[in-house]
Amino acid sequence: MARINRYPGFAHLRAEASSHVICYRNGRSVRAGRGLAFWVRPRATAVAEVPLDDQELSFLFHGRSGDLQEVVAQGIVTYRVTDPDTLASRIDFGIDLLSGLHAKTPLDQIAARLTGLAQQHAWAVMAGTPLRELVADGVVRLRERISEGLASDASVAQMGLAVASVRVSAVQPSAEVEKALAAPTRERIAADADE
Repeated sequence: MARINRYPGFAHLRAEASSHVICYRNGRSVRAGRGLAFWVRPRATAVAEVPLDDQELSFLFHGRSGDLQEVVAQGIVTYRVTDPDTLASRIDFGIDLLSGLHAKTPLDQIAARLTGLAQQHAWAVMAGTPLRELVADGVVRLRERISEGLASDASVAQMGLAVASVRVSAVQPSAEVEKALAAPTRERIAADADE
């Protein structure tokens, strides 16, 4: 978040080292760079601040397996900005020159787009795989499919973003189905204990 000190008719903006700042005057970029500090005239200037540090996006997808059983997958997508100027032209990163905060919610917009893309890839794996296989090795399958899908998606690169990593922490069926799947194992353990 940029720090802004206000003076009559002027303001001094100082951005963090992990932020790319773009200063616009009359619709043109007049200054852009990482961690800049400069004077602005708030009434005649617009400023965008794009975070350059890695951003983590948690996801929780509900879907159906190949044998029509409910499945939930959860994990995290880590992404970073590779071209802040392009991203700022596609999504509004404008900041309020009084508070230094974003005027809108650009990170939420990016999160919605990446989540939607990741969910498409996850659903494709879920729909084509029986429940037992998803529970056994769905974490690896989903991680690989989401990683490959996001890395090869041209719209992600065109926005000025790159996916750094995808982690899938769990793939689970509904509670009732999970109990049913675990019942034979519990019975076998109980029988072995009785012997």
